[in-house]
Amino acid sequence: MTRWALAAGCLALILTGCTTSDRATDHTAPSATPSAAPTAMTTVPRASTTPTPAEFRYTANDLQLALPTAYGTHKLEKSLYIYPPAPTATWRPDPLAVWKVEPAICRDVIRYQGVPGVPGDFIAPTTPSAVGFASLGQGVGRERPFVSVNVVELAGALGDRLLDQRLPTPPECAHILTDGKARASVVERALPGFGVRARYIVRTYPVGAQTYTERTLQYRTPTYVVLVRLDAFINPEQPFLAFATKARDSLKTLTPMS
Repeated sequence: MTRWALAAGCLALILTGCTTSDRATDHTAPSATPSAAPTAMTTVPRASTTPTPAEFRYTANDLQLALPTAYGTHKLEKSLYIYPPAPTATWRPDPLAVWKVEPAICRDVIRYQGVPGVPGDFIAPTTPSAVGFASLGQGVGRERPFVSVNVVELAGALGDRLLDQRLPTPPECAHILTDGKARASVVERALPGFGVRARYIVRTYPVGAQTYTERTLQYRTPTYVVLVRLDAFINPEQPFLAFATKARDSLKTLTPMS
């Protein structure tokens, strides 16, 4: 596999957190007692793309240059025009397939991507966007540690639309039992300094005897939406927040085209 083929596969992971899979082989737990929060993730058709604005404020190259160049000692590989996701994108295989999960709804929250469709499926392909990505070492099974930051020019309601493709995190998923043991969780909270619409979501789940942690921060400004993600077995919060802050401050240097 060439480096570019690998990068293409990693880009699909960044955008959707998933891979293509045969639904017939998925393992899904029976439904639990409904909670007050939405209790099902419904697969729906991909949305149509939005009309292309007559004029953008930035070029894709502007966005790329404004992204950080590295995470620690890891250089970020960059790409342009990363939306919309590939038509074949779907949910990733179930990381908890071999375990009984309680509450049962939390199985889909761990696997969850977007409703409707895959996040960003409505974004026209000419929309300026960019991503920086770095692999963070050896993976285990399907889990491949990485860090990424992507940005797409979406103003106002379109920015909210991208944020809202991810449903609210059910509070009962803060403590998830796998085969009766508390080894997984999904927690969402606001993050000061990134705007009122900022969504900071932390997912943890077992991979063999280890615990895998996925940290995701998504926020918007009046003109663009940013997604910062760090997946790793050793994944403390402070380095992630420092990188997210670095990305935020770097993107603030963007200057609209005259």
